[in-house]
Amino acid sequence: MDNISMKALDKFFKESSLFSEDRLREKNKLPVLDDEKKEIKKNSICCKRCNNNKYIELRRLQIRRCDEEATIVYYCSNLLKFKMQKKNFKSSEQLVKSINSSNKSSTSRMDYYNRILLSSCSTDMIFQRMISTINFKEVVPLPKNNSMFRFVIKCFNNTNNVILGPLKISSGITLTDLPSLSIPMSHYHLNKNNFVQDNFIHRISENETEPMKKFIERLRFIDSRMQMLISDYIRHIDESSPIYYMLKKNNVTFNQNWIFTGIINKGNNNTEYINIRYFKDSFKGKKKIGTNVYCGDDYLDEMADLLSRDTFCYINGNIYPLIKVNYIIINERIVNNIPMVNFTCKAYFVDINFIPNSIHCSTKRL
Repeated sequence: MDNISMKALDKFFKESSLFSEDRLREKNKLPVLDDEKKEIKKNSICCKRCNNNKYIELRRLQIRRCDEEATIVYYCSNLLKFKMQKKNFKSSEQLVKSINSSNKSSTSRMDYYNRILLSSCSTDMIFQRMISTINFKEVVPLPKNNSMFRFVIKCFNNTNNVILGPLKISSGITLTDLPSLSIPMSHYHLNKNNFVQDNFIHRISENETEPMKKFIERLRFIDSRMQMLISDYIRHIDESSPIYYMLKKNNVTFNQNWIFTGIINKGNNNTEYINIRYFKDSFKGKKKIGTNVYCGDDYLDEMADLLSRDTFCYINGNIYPLIKVNYIIINERIVNNIPMVNFTCKAYFVDINFIPNSIHCSTKRL
């Protein structure tokens, strides 16, 4: 059997009664193959090995396991396998290369940004009014984890989201303003335990611009407001609250046995970080993730694709930090062997909007 010729083997598969049904099924597929040949010719698909587009062919795979149906596969003339259904797939490395070489912008998404900024934080008076009306609309279990809960945050009588972004002047921002209003942010897509991360971080320094200093000051106001609302909620809680028994079990009072994790967090050596998240799960069928990713007004589909995956990547770039504060997540934790309840304020990007020519990506762990 080892010395059987390819010609004899082809004859066996062609004439053996064992494969009569398969041959009939494949015969019925020939019109489909002809259509695919025409499509290949029309799209001028090139062979990855020889880089030509003149001799692309479709061939049927004759040898297969006896428990499988006949398989139609695609070859170019040098017998390199070509899978039509994966012709548009890019590896993470290819996405990174494409992003690093093409992060440029030509137009503006400013109209939308200005519309939501002007109604929430364009002046100190408007910002203070927004802060004073922030409230917990409801407390509900997390959709995928009933042991954790979240406060849904709204303002202006539960009609608006809490929106904040840096501004130069109260009349709004322009595309040319964005570089001076952006901050360098980093994203590590997997942590040391290979869990997917959904946050970008910025290390606060003493060299922030005046608009950024004001933006950071306002973030601190939001964090303080959230802490005050949590304390008041605990003080007046009753058994109708979904988190009543969680707080009771952990002996939580308005000023004991709970901790708050804000938008601004302290790391080692009292270094402070701004923590802004994106929605990894898409709300729309055509989008890769639930947060839009732009460079100016150009949608970065490849960046969204990269952020939707479960493989490691590192992303760094200057981002305009326009945020909305959606939730406070509530969960139980052990801190220094003491059971506590943790309240985490989560701010999300309205858009992840990168400044042109500032993006750097890598699939290598640093």
